[in-house]
Amino acid sequence: MASIMYDYIRETPEVLTHIIDERARICAEFVERFKGADIGTVYVIGSGTSYHAGVSAKLYLEELTGWKVIPMYPTRFAREERVFDKNSLVIGISQGGQSLSTVEGLDAATERGLLTAAVSENPTALVFEHAQTKTLLEVGNEKCGAKTKGYAGSIMTLMLMVGELALAKGITDQSTVDGYLERMRTVIANLPAVTDAAVDWYGRIADDLLPAKRVIVVGYDGMYGDVLEGALKTLETLRVGITGYDIEEFFHGIYNSISEDSYLFYLASEGDYKPRTLRLIEILGEWTSHNYLIASPAGVEAPTSFDCIVPFTEDPLFSCFEFIIPMQVVACFGAEARGIDPSIPKDPLFHERIGSKKLDGVRDNYVKQG
Repeated sequence: MASIMYDYIRETPEVLTHIIDERARICAEFVERFKGADIGTVYVIGSGTSYHAGVSAKLYLEELTGWKVIPMYPTRFAREERVFDKNSLVIGISQGGQSLSTVEGLDAATERGLLTAAVSENPTALVFEHAQTKTLLEVGNEKCGAKTKGYAGSIMTLMLMVGELALAKGITDQSTVDGYLERMRTVIANLPAVTDAAVDWYGRIADDLLPAKRVIVVGYDGMYGDVLEGALKTLETLRVGITGYDIEEFFHGIYNSISEDSYLFYLASEGDYKPRTLRLIEILGEWTSHNYLIASPAGVEAPTSFDCIVPFTEDPLFSCFEFIIPMQVVACFGAEARGIDPSIPKDPLFHERIGSKKLDGVRDNYVKQG
């Protein structure tokens, strides 16, 4: 049951390399349409994995362009956001392409006279009909509700869309972009080793993790998008209560709820919060024995069998592609151990019943094949 999701995890390096190699073609329509536009702010709107991709891409996009980048849920944008910068570009992401909330957000942007672009894996996506440009998310037909390579592909596509546009507008130069691309490729080259280590690690924690009914994911800085996505991915597949917190938010009250039936994953990227994360594990170890550290070896003096210690590249802009892998592996194999097929939603008709996606049997056909 886990095989299709695991295959997608393994395909991620190839997918990301393809997007980089084909970036000029993939981004051509987007660049041509907006290279002459005045842009000061970029909104990235989407739900779930698409929103998390915006969070993970934000630091790079802002560093490269000097524009303010605001990831936001589409309904919050449509119903509550007061846009003070009329030179705003709104990029709506929906991997399946049929999200009615993303459509609502794009329509709200159009009504306000803002620039709009849509990104989707689906060539006939509904969101493409509600934006000025369409960009294909070239990750292949990911027939699993719990997206893995789609998360990485969404981040990379966002980064390269805006990167190619910045080049065309003269905001940056080719040498600078080439330096970033080389860093991206270095991270991508490390993903197979991270996946291998994560699979071995899951084998060590599986028996301890299987009874979990309350799980928390903690992290910080550029890995915060991975915290949110890791919590969502494991929640979708293990189907138990899972939440993700920025570590400082966790310090401010969440710690009070920890007990022996709490299971915690820590995405401890390099930086000043890493030593505090290790100290947090020491403290919480007095209350729960279920602590799973995900980190590079530096500073970890006494790793346990519960720790996923991997030589991450620790790139502050691009290691988001790495740190999510262990959580995806937990989601994949944990679901299998629980007898859950992650490619089948708990209720295949949920979106139709609740009215959150437009399912027409054609554009959403890949879901029905899942």
